[in-house]
Amino acid sequence: MTQDIFILGATGNVGKTLVSQIFEHGDNNPDKHVNPTRIMGMASIFGPDMTKGYIFSPEGLSKEQSLAFSNQETSEYKVFETLDDVLNEVKALNNLVFVDVTPDKKITDFHKKIIEETNHGIVTANKNPISLSDYNTFRSLTVDPTRYGYRCSVMAGAEAVSFLQDLNDVNDKPQIIQGCFSGTLGYITSELEKGVKFSDIVKKAKAEGYTEPHPRDDLNGLDVARKLLILARTGGYEVEMDDMEINPLMPEKYFAEDDIPKFLESTSEMDDYFAQKVKEADAKGNTLRYVAYMDATSGKPKLTVGLKEVPKNSALGSLKGTSNKIEVISRAYPDGSSYSVEAPGAGLEVTAQNVRRDLLYRLKDRKFLS
Repeated sequence: MTQDIFILGATGNVGKTLVSQIFEHGDNNPDKHVNPTRIMGMASIFGPDMTKGYIFSPEGLSKEQSLAFSNQETSEYKVFETLDDVLNEVKALNNLVFVDVTPDKKITDFHKKIIEETNHGIVTANKNPISLSDYNTFRSLTVDPTRYGYRCSVMAGAEAVSFLQDLNDVNDKPQIIQGCFSGTLGYITSELEKGVKFSDIVKKAKAEGYTEPHPRDDLNGLDVARKLLILARTGGYEVEMDDMEINPLMPEKYFAEDDIPKFLESTSEMDDYFAQKVKEADAKGNTLRYVAYMDATSGKPKLTVGLKEVPKNSALGSLKGTSNKIEVISRAYPDGSSYSVEAPGAGLEVTAQNVRRDLLYRLKDRKFLS
């Protein structure tokens, strides 16, 4: 059975890497796969004028067409006003899977339309539809795991989401979830531990491409909060963002600066503060980590994200660089024997590969070559 896909955000970094991997690794080759991948269409934004364009073929796109579109090396595309135009184009297809590798914060209604009005599926690396919406929307989107895959919304597709789905399904809801879910903030705290100035770390993180386009979108803690919300909901808890205590890495007043160079300069005002925090932690054998924490041992979960001292030799304290880690405590995995996963928290290659893995679980008749 061929798996037909339509990639949203195909000209972005993850989208381009995904398209490249599909052809480099032969996902489209029936001699290598019982269930080869066929790219039916791609949509994205082109050029400085932000033109919305897409291509579609009922026979599937060739390698040449796909690569030309993802690399913005073609003028052969149709302009669309809304994604409803794209949905109308593919309405005759059955069992199509949309792949959302956009950062779009307004795409939730499109996800809902796919799930509620078609027989198509979705694989998303975009956390916004399931974290910026309320719990009921989260449930309506994710209730059928054969149609909605969102493992790549947390830890670049490591086993956090899939494990918590299974744990909830066998009636062993997590009692405690804790972890470091931001490669950017992990890098910052690791460098602070080495004695590097906070402002220098943030500037380098921005230059190396570790941060969001505006670094405040990492430093305000909202990205981590959204990931924890997704995990808590996946574990079976009816929680909203209003239930979350969010402690930004820096005071809120700094985040009002839209000009990125000015914002980066302002971080120097925090150098002495973080140097002192590191010194105080080190004196107790601790180090700093930006920790997401859910405690449901007393019933209703308490959710917090923020900078925290942890022992240097602990699971979170020993993390280096951009690595992420999750620890889960439940009935079957008690304290001292918790379930944990450590994995890259970001990266184009690993994210694109895990999107491809998630696509495998949307197959209706997955088989292996004999």
